[in-house]
Amino acid sequence: MMKLSPFWDMLARRGISTYDLEYKYDINPAEISRLKNDHNFTLSTIDRYCELFHCGIEDIVMHVSSRHDSEQ
Repeated sequence: MMKLSPFWDMLARRGISTYDLEYKYDINPAEISRLKNDHNFTLSTIDRYCELFHCGIEDIVMHVSSRHDSEQ
């Protein structure tokens, strides 16, 4: 499962609010909602965020195993 928590952590460190995302970075409110709820994004969208925020992909997403500990 992919999580977008690194994205929100990065924004918090930089002092960027969801208001800024919409009005300064011109990100659609529906897209912000998708970000908040860890919805799927295309690689081109993630690439756009990397360019927009001058960061690496690891600053946007992280992989979390969906396996249960007992299955490992």
